[in-house]
Amino acid sequence: MDIVKLTTEHFEEAAKLSMYAFQYELSKEELEKQKKKMEKQHILGIFNEGNLASKLHILPFEVYQQGKYVPMGGIASVSSYPEYRRNGHIRGLMTTALKVMRDKGQLLSYLHPFSIDFYRKFGWEIFSDTRTMTILKGDFSIPESDGKIVRLEKGTYHPDLQRIYETYTQAYSGMLVREQTWWHDRLQSWIPAIYYSADEKPEGYLLYSVKESKMRVAEFMPTSHEARKGLWAFIGQHDSMIEKVEISTSLSEPLPYIMKNPRVQMEVFPYFMARIVDVECYLQQFSWSTEVYTPIRLRVKDPIAPWNDGVFELSGKGVRKIESEAEKVIRLTINQLSALMLGYKTVKELAEVEAIQGNPDELDQLESIIPTQNTYFPDFF
Repeated sequence: MDIVKLTTEHFEEAAKLSMYAFQYELSKEELEKQKKKMEKQHILGIFNEGNLASKLHILPFEVYQQGKYVPMGGIASVSSYPEYRRNGHIRGLMTTALKVMRDKGQLLSYLHPFSIDFYRKFGWEIFSDTRTMTILKGDFSIPESDGKIVRLEKGTYHPDLQRIYETYTQAYSGMLVREQTWWHDRLQSWIPAIYYSADEKPEGYLLYSVKESKMRVAEFMPTSHEARKGLWAFIGQHDSMIEKVEISTSLSEPLPYIMKNPRVQMEVFPYFMARIVDVECYLQQFSWSTEVYTPIRLRVKDPIAPWNDGVFELSGKGVRKIESEAEKVIRLTINQLSALMLGYKTVKELAEVEAIQGNPDELDQLESIIPTQNTYFPDFF
């Protein structure tokens, strides 16, 4: 099976495969824009008798964690024509993609799964949930706030959106570093509304739409409680236009607590998956809560990326992979390590479901050195 990097001459074929697999159409102008975006992507493909049979795209991103920018490879548009499915193409592409991302220094990889179980086989694991609240207008309220809302035209970018977003990301692990081009694409479907405090500081924003008596809020991002009240009041001011609002938020967003009726319809579901691409390099750059005085050894199982499969020693001298199998180790898969290090699960939570094994004292020690982190990922690719 030959896996190659697609060049510009194959971009139209790649777009046609995506359109077939994901059942959408692009106009000629949209196709040209899509091909332009592909120039920044690393696209892997498999050909059969000169025709593109399967492919995936690696998108170059960075994410925020612990106040740092961490390089991330986004896996997207994984697809095959039906006559080539179940021939091991996707396994070959995913395995090669991990090698490519490692060579590029991308320590993490994200993807949006069509099947969680399918991608778990390749080492990816859920790292972020999303919560959607559906609130009827009878439960709206208009709390007082000292600031004001500035509503922009649909698709309009303002630098204060980025300022607020960057502040908001400080409370979470793994959110996307957004470039202005990303904002431009993100805003095409949404109206921005920015909350400014009494002293004119940007402290929160909404991205929303209104259609057929329903408001949809794709991003609800206050960085202060005054902003939270102001944004909620702005939603409430639509009571003559809409019957309900559907709001997507992080699980830790306390908006329901300030509602007059918090007993609203809520849906929580797993959203994005993540994976550590290079365990040794990732752990070396990680900021631990405390000094590691007694060495901790992690036996990581990763059958897809052999450079991650083995024992990693954490000590006051840093992190290193050791060749010999140690007797006293904490055992876990690359899936569980990824969920643990990004903050989606704790050691205690993983131990509860037997997803991590080790001596209780060593598990407690590992728990003590990993800082508490909340995850949230409102983006899509």
